[in-house]
Amino acid sequence: MKKILSVLLAAVIALSCASLFAAGAATQQLWIWFGGEDVESIESDKAVSWLQAENGEYYLFVPSYWDAGALKIFTSVSSEVKMGDTAIVSGETYSLGESGVFTYAGTDYKYNVVPSSGVGTIFIKTESGSLDAIHADKSHSEKGNIYIYNEKGKCQTLDDNKQEDNELSTIKGRGNASWQAPKKPYNIKLANKYKIFGMQKSKKWSLIANYEDTSLMRNSVAFGAAADAGMAYTPEYAPTDLYINSIYQGSYLLTSRIEASSKRVDVENLDDINEEICIDKYGEDFDMDTLARGGVYGRFSGLLENTYKYVEIPESDKNTAVGGYILEMELANRYADEMSGFVTADSQPICMKEPEYASKEQMEFISDYYQRFEDAVKSETGKNSKGEAYTELADIESSAKYYLLSEWYENLDSGLTSTYFYLDSSKDGILYAGPVWDYDMAFGNFTETRFGIDFANPEEFAVCFNRQYRNTVFGKTDIYENPTIFNRLCQKDDFVQACKRYWDAGVKESVTAWSGEKFDEYKALIRDSAVMNHILWNTYKTADVKSVAEKYDADAAALKDFTVKRTAFLDTNLGKVQENPHKTGFFASLGKKILKGANDLFEKIIVVFKLENK
Repeated sequence: MKKILSVLLAAVIALSCASLFAAGAATQQLWIWFGGEDVESIESDKAVSWLQAENGEYYLFVPSYWDAGALKIFTSVSSEVKMGDTAIVSGETYSLGESGVFTYAGTDYKYNVVPSSGVGTIFIKTESGSLDAIHADKSHSEKGNIYIYNEKGKCQTLDDNKQEDNELSTIKGRGNASWQAPKKPYNIKLANKYKIFGMQKSKKWSLIANYEDTSLMRNSVAFGAAADAGMAYTPEYAPTDLYINSIYQGSYLLTSRIEASSKRVDVENLDDINEEICIDKYGEDFDMDTLARGGVYGRFSGLLENTYKYVEIPESDKNTAVGGYILEMELANRYADEMSGFVTADSQPICMKEPEYASKEQMEFISDYYQRFEDAVKSETGKNSKGEAYTELADIESSAKYYLLSEWYENLDSGLTSTYFYLDSSKDGILYAGPVWDYDMAFGNFTETRFGIDFANPEEFAVCFNRQYRNTVFGKTDIYENPTIFNRLCQKDDFVQACKRYWDAGVKESVTAWSGEKFDEYKALIRDSAVMNHILWNTYKTADVKSVAEKYDADAAALKDFTVKRTAFLDTNLGKVQENPHKTGFFASLGKKILKGANDLFEKIIVVFKLENK
């Protein structure tokens, strides 16, 4: 799908957000430009441009709350424009139907109208009128305007005086592997907190692209099942059609973000305390990114066990390690880009989600605590050298539920990346697993094998056998086969028995519902939006609406079939420690040992000569 350059049709809403309440419905106005005007020339923040598909025809993707059969058309040219045999009178209302032809200056332009339904709509206009800078650098942020409407056209961004508030503080890219896809994910920050689509008030939100997931359902099914199973702080979410700078971007999942907040992850925000200390020392406009860094933070840092990195927070009577911590397991090659974090003795890099700008005292506390937990889990007795049991250091209910859900998702990343734990030392001070996050490649969507595990097979254990993969300091050669933390937990009979109890006590019921009626309800909700999305991104190599709908239905049905089979498999086989059938061959194992020995030697050289921070 590409932007139309020779013909541009844009629909805008004439009424303000406040007046929508009085009118009860929006009046759609279709503006038509002929002669090569580009999208950046559109003045309205809530315009929708027509896009040209690979078949040469033009498509108008209509928001769910617009009446696609009654659009008021305005033209920007004095010459006659005809729709079929009808001459267009600027300012009059017309029904475009499902398809037709506009004629201008002797040229026919075939159009198709594809309406959404059931989901909300987000319009964003960046200050530059472009996404080029953001797409070139995902950390680049822009300001702009934003307008958010639910499926009935009710504005979601209103201040106390019922006046429209459309300021967008920032939009920037997000994600790692997902950022490499053509359809980009974004983080947005509003100027004020809003209760969008019934979710808790917040300024910060994520727009998940789900490009690799043709069903557009995997994250939603995962979040829905986790919330119903009682996983605390599961992200809230809502499907939405996204338009940026008048261009339809596709069907997105608007989600809350994982952060320390009473409305998100309810732990004390140490970043707020650290920032307050810096403002006291350096002034109101101080940029936390300019703080000096300490520990091991260079490009090799994610490979060096028993190390940590931090920022130099000034001395103050406010300095404290007492508060909330949100930890994210990460891959070694991504760890170097993070501000604060640590690498465990078992080679697992962990980044600090909160506090992002952690002090040395805070990093010493949390890295020591997690290491004691890892040591206890790794021990045959379940206790570390201090005699602390892993069941004393971590909440077993959240850990068991997290594992069960991860196994049901058959998620390749669980215990490796996008895996979270949190702790608040000002409260009970123990480690909790969660929140859940990032499942577009789960539920059979990863078709390769890893360590012999077939993640596309719904009738095979996967997460309990998952292992770390880590490259060397001298190349992208995966040499590590250390078990993940959930692999090690699943070798303990008491943990496996806890998993069986929680499965029977509610997790099974939750995943069964999301394999059945809740799955069907959500699929029906987003189907029209999904069809628009797949025409836009040419997912099925066709722009025929009926064909796209049929192919989408087949993909959704395949996902549902996977979840049903997965539920049945786990229900039958949970309750005993599983033996790992995936063994690395002798010669492959020998080769990895040789590479690991060489890599460990290089790592020692890096540490001795202090090369890690260069």
